[in-house]
Amino acid sequence: MNGQPPTHDVRVHSHVPASLWHEMTGEAGGDLLPSQTAGWRDAVCANGWQDASRLYTWPDGSRLLVPLVRSADESGTTYASWPEGWGVGGVIAAPEALTADRVRTVLRDLAALPARQVYLRPATAAAPMWGELMPPGTRRNPRMTQVLDLTGGFGHVWEHRFSQRARWAVRRAERAGLVVSQDDTGQLIPEFYRLFELSAARWAEQPGSAPEETMRRVRAKNPMSKFAAVARHLGTDCRVWLASHEGRPVAALLALHHGSQVVYWAAAMDKPAAARTHAPTYLVHLVIMDACAHGARSLHMGDTYPGTSVTKFKAGFGPKEDHTAGFWIPVSADGPEVTGATREEDRTSC
Repeated sequence: MNGQPPTHDVRVHSHVPASLWHEMTGEAGGDLLPSQTAGWRDAVCANGWQDASRLYTWPDGSRLLVPLVRSADESGTTYASWPEGWGVGGVIAAPEALTADRVRTVLRDLAALPARQVYLRPATAAAPMWGELMPPGTRRNPRMTQVLDLTGGFGHVWEHRFSQRARWAVRRAERAGLVVSQDDTGQLIPEFYRLFELSAARWAEQPGSAPEETMRRVRAKNPMSKFAAVARHLGTDCRVWLASHEGRPVAALLALHHGSQVVYWAAAMDKPAAARTHAPTYLVHLVIMDACAHGARSLHMGDTYPGTSVTKFKAGFGPKEDHTAGFWIPVSADGPEVTGATREEDRTSC
């Protein structure tokens, strides 16, 4: 890292309670993602991880919260913000509180954790600062995120951001006789997951795939308990959209809400039926319409890879593409901790 950060009298509190987390969310303003809420932390912890969140407080009252969980196995302990597949954790703070010196302080502390590895996924806007300040030996996990600007309202987005093909597909879907259900109680999660398994089976049959191994990895990374936990802990901020045709579910989408930000988190379909009805395009269009109606400013369309069919599908709605990264931070359990810091550890679980 560039120079030694000022770290005198920094207080580090571990296992941040939900009440304090909500305070930090208020300080951060309206641009936080659903994956940076205390409810999301609880959902991650419901899937085999333990809370290890860290709150850093400086003498002038400035505070940074790092959402963090840990998991241990025979090979050692992993800390993550968040685990791969769980989206952005990063840092929660008032915009003016996030400075280069404070980022260095956090990185020194994370590198000193008693861990085999530490993974940090900052928010897209903050990723360049974190990337520049990462210590030597950091491994980068490149990601591409598509984010749709919703300012101007749905009419503006429809006319100026949707591609001609996307508008055509929506019109075709409107004539296909689709019946759409929306639920924010978690009751549609099993139906979503049935379609998700159909999608996974299709991925497993692609050339070069080992079907059994692919299905095993997909189920391990995305068990139904993961989606059910998010629905349970986010409550009405987790909305399942389900499109049916002639009484048969053909496509589903999970949308997450927090303040002015909406996340198109996961989708699934019965591809032959969905392709005939253009149900996936229609559901995304409904999510965008709903987000605009509720005053959202951005729709985050998740991580993709350039050139894939998923990336091309999402591109039809007009998002901006941001190249970002997660970071595997080199650790030394015996290395220096934050000089002058006071750690207030406890054993509170999620």
